[in-house]
Amino acid sequence: MPRSIDPSAAPGAAAIRARAGFPLARPQDIADREGLSHEQKIALLEQWEEDLREQMVAEEEAMPGGDASFGEALAEVLESLKGLGATEHTRPVPSKHG
Repeated sequence: MPRSIDPSAAPGAAAIRARAGFPLARPQDIADREGLSHEQKIALLEQWEEDLREQMVAEEEAMPGGDASFGEALAEVLESLKGLGATEHTRPVPSKHG
């Protein structure tokens, strides 16, 4: 069972919640959501991935010491994408942000 975490503490969750229109705390919440098509799930997770990568780049440029939670959240997003079959090979070639 996934660990319970405050949704506001999950990096990127607030922006994705606003786009998705339902409460979520972890990337797996999107993958498990009924009523979303496979393509919608992948699109939301890919957007979350992009948001996290942009936040990580911004933090790196400001050099505040780094926040491991961004890396952990990104790993969870990538794992959820992999679980949906959206591997790096099926997604577009990454830019500087990923």
